[in-house]
Amino acid sequence: MWLNNLKIAFRGFARNKTFTLLNLLSLMAGLFVAYVGISYLSFEKSYDQFHADSENIYRLARSYRSQDYSVIGFPNWNGTEAQTQLDQAEILKSATGVTEVTQFITSPYTEFITSDQKEIGAEGILTTNTPAAFIKMFTWRPILGELEAFATGSKKLILTHSLAENLFGTNYRYDESIINSAIKIANEDYVLAAVIKDVPKNSHFDFNLALSENRLDYWGSRIYVQSAQGVSLDVLNQGVNEAFAGFNPQLAADPLYKGHFLQPIESIHLESNILYELKQPGNKTYILLISFFAFFILIISIFNYANLTLAIKSKEGKSIGVRKAMGAQNSSIAAQFLFEGVLLALIALPLTGILIAFLISPFNDLMGVEVASNIFLEPSVLLILVSLAVLVGLLAGLSPAIYLGMQGTISLFKSSIQEKSFQQFTVRKYLVISQFVILIGISSVSVFITQQMNFVENKDLGFRRDGIVYVETSPDKLDVFQQSLRQIPGVIQVGNGSSFGLEPFNQGTYKIEGSETIFDDSNEIYLDFEAFEAYEIESSLSEVPKSRTTLINRTAAEKLAAFLGVNIEELIGKEIVTEPEYVDEESGQVGFPFTIAGIFEDIHLFSLHEKVAPYFLTLSESVRMGGQSIISYNTNSEVAVLQAIEREYAKLEESFPLELQFLKDNVQQLYEQDKQTATLVFYFNVIAIFAAALGIIGVTIFLTVARTKEIGIRKVLGASVFSIVKSSTREYMLLVLIAFVLAVPLGYLAVSTWLANFAYRIAINPLIFFGVGALVLIFTAGVVGSIAFNAAQANPVNSIKAE
Repeated sequence: MWLNNLKIAFRGFARNKTFTLLNLLSLMAGLFVAYVGISYLSFEKSYDQFHADSENIYRLARSYRSQDYSVIGFPNWNGTEAQTQLDQAEILKSATGVTEVTQFITSPYTEFITSDQKEIGAEGILTTNTPAAFIKMFTWRPILGELEAFATGSKKLILTHSLAENLFGTNYRYDESIINSAIKIANEDYVLAAVIKDVPKNSHFDFNLALSENRLDYWGSRIYVQSAQGVSLDVLNQGVNEAFAGFNPQLAADPLYKGHFLQPIESIHLESNILYELKQPGNKTYILLISFFAFFILIISIFNYANLTLAIKSKEGKSIGVRKAMGAQNSSIAAQFLFEGVLLALIALPLTGILIAFLISPFNDLMGVEVASNIFLEPSVLLILVSLAVLVGLLAGLSPAIYLGMQGTISLFKSSIQEKSFQQFTVRKYLVISQFVILIGISSVSVFITQQMNFVENKDLGFRRDGIVYVETSPDKLDVFQQSLRQIPGVIQVGNGSSFGLEPFNQGTYKIEGSETIFDDSNEIYLDFEAFEAYEIESSLSEVPKSRTTLINRTAAEKLAAFLGVNIEELIGKEIVTEPEYVDEESGQVGFPFTIAGIFEDIHLFSLHEKVAPYFLTLSESVRMGGQSIISYNTNSEVAVLQAIEREYAKLEESFPLELQFLKDNVQQLYEQDKQTATLVFYFNVIAIFAAALGIIGVTIFLTVARTKEIGIRKVLGASVFSIVKSSTREYMLLVLIAFVLAVPLGYLAVSTWLANFAYRIAINPLIFFGVGALVLIFTAGVVGSIAFNAAQANPVNSIKAE
C-alpha cells in the first residue's frame, strides 16, 4: 500500500515539476527559519545548564536603597583583609542548606601575559580566593593538566583553549611540559595548573584565564553558593540573611539595606537584570519577536503548499472522483494528500541541512550563539528537525486532505478550477489572505525596527560622542602622560573624570534644603574642567568655573522645582545634601552637601532604554578616576593623533598594553542586542517576502495556465491585453486590502511591544502601515500582472487549442 502511495506521489511530483520545485523551495525556507528559531530559543533557555549541578547553584545578590546588586561588598570595602574575605565565605557556607561557597572578581582590563615562548595581551581575567570551591561548583572541561592543582594554594593559573593556543601555538595540547610552567601576568608570577575548553557561550559569565589569589583586590566580589539537594530557595535565603546579619551587623543595621537574595544560576540570563551584570542579559521580548517571525514564516510555507496543492488537485478533481467511484475511501484519498505533504517535507530536509551548513555560521557570529551547523552530527537536533518536517508536511497536506479528500464523488466530477476561477470565497482564499496578513505584519514591524535603530544612531545625546577616546595608564604616570598628550597636534582637550556611554550604575539618596523628603534616584558624575569642555555639555554657566562647582541636570531641576513649588531659576544657590543617612562621627556633619551652581542640559549617560534621571555633575580640578584620561581630538586628524598617542604611551613602559576605548564605540555597544535583533528580523523579512513570492508566483502560474483557453477566446472577442491583466490582478488586490485591515492591529501590537523596551523611541506613524500595504499591493500586482501579461501576449489560436 505504501509503495503504491509512493508511486502516486512521485508521479504527481513529476507531472507538476514547476509547482513541486516551488513547494520544495518554500518548505526549505520554512524549515530553515524554524530550525533557526527553535535553536535560538533553545540556546537562550540553556544558559548555565552545562554545569553538572546547575539546579543547585545560586548567585548571591543584595538589595540596597531601591536597587539590586550582583556584586556583594566586603565589610571594609577595599581595605578588607584576606582572612576577613575568606571568613565571609565560611560564614555563608555555614548557612542552612549551603554546601559550598565561592567568590571571584573579573577584570575588564587587558594585561600582558608572558611565558618562556611569547608575550601577548589578554583580557577576561577572573580572580578567585576560593579556588577549590570554584572548580568543584562549576563544570570546566580540562584539556591539559588537573583542575585539582588549581585548588591547592595560591598563584595558580587556568588558561582557556583559545588563549593557550595564542600563547603556546596550535599544537600546545601535545606538550605536557607547559603544565606547572611559570607564567607572568602583570609582573606577577603564576604556575599553570590546567588548560580547559573555552567557556561555553551559554554561560552568564566568561573568562579567558582564572587566577587563584589569597585576597581579592576589590571592594566586593561575585558570590555563588551551592545547596544540598532538595533545599528550598526560601530556606536558603533565610539562612544566608541570618549568616550575613551575624557576620556584618553594621550592614544589617543600615536602614537602606533591604537584605540579600539568591538567584538560581539557570534563570540569571533571562530573569535577572540587576546592576553590574557580567554579561548583557537576554531580552524576552526580543526572543519572542524572533520566535514569532520564525513561526509565521513557517506558516507561510505551509500555506504555500496548501494553496498550490489545492489548485493542482482541484484540476484533477475528475481523476479523484474516478478513484472514489472505483471504491477508494475518503480516508485513503486524504491519507495520500497527507503522505505527499510529509514526503516532500522530508525530501526538503537534507536540502535544508545543506542550507544550514552554509548559513548557521554567519547566524552564530551575528547573534553570539552556538547553534549546530551540521544537523547530521547532532542526533537530538536531527530528531527535532525530522519531527518538525513531518509536522509541517502533515499541516501542509491537511487542507487538501479535508477540502478534496472528503468531497463527494459527484461534486468532484462537477468541480473544476476553470469554472470556479476563485470567484467564491474558498479555503484557498483564506490561506492567501493569511499569507498577506503575515507578510504585511512582518514587513511593517521590520520597517519600524529599522527606523528605531536609525533614531538611536542619530539621537542627540547631549554630549560630543565623536572624537573622544579614553586611555588608561598607571595613576603615578598620569600627569606626565597627559602633559605629553597636550603637545600632540590635533588633540583638543585632555581631562579626567567619568566615562559616558555606560550601563546603569548605582543611584544615590539626596534631599534639598527646606525639606526632609529623601529621594533615591540620582547619579553623580565627576569631571575636571577640561573634560567638561571635551564633552561639550551645554549648561547655564557663562564660562568654565575655576573652582569646585556642582550642577544639576534639567530633569533634576524640573523635579525639585515642582516639588518645592518654585521656578527652576530659584533653585540656584540652594543646598542639596547627598547621602543624608550618613553622619560624620567627629564633626556631626550630615551627608555630603553641595550648593546648586547651575543647570546643565540633559545628557543620555546610559542607553535610550533608560529614562534620564536626576544627575549631579561636580566640576573640580582635582578629579581623578584611577589612571584614566579623557582625550578629545580633531576627527580629521584621527589616524595621526592615535599614532601619536601610541608613541607617547610606549615611552611610559607600562606593565599592561595600551587600550584605546572610543566613546562612540561605548555608545554603540549599548545597542548591540538591539542591532542583532534588528538585523535578524530584516533577514527574516527578506525570507518571508521570498516565501510569499513563491506562493503567489506558483498559484498565479497555475491559474494562468488553467485559463489559457479563456484568455484566447477573450482576445478573439476583442479583449485588450490590459483588460486581461486587470481581470487577473483584480482579485488579488481585494485579498491584499482585506489582509491589510487584519494586519495593521496585529502589527501595531507587535511594534508597541518592541518599542516599549526604549524609554526614548519613535512615534508609531500609521503611514508606515499604509506604505507597506501599498508596496505589498504593488509587489503582488507586479508578480501577477507580469505572468498574466505574458499569457495575454500569446497567439490566441494556440491558446484556444491548449488543453
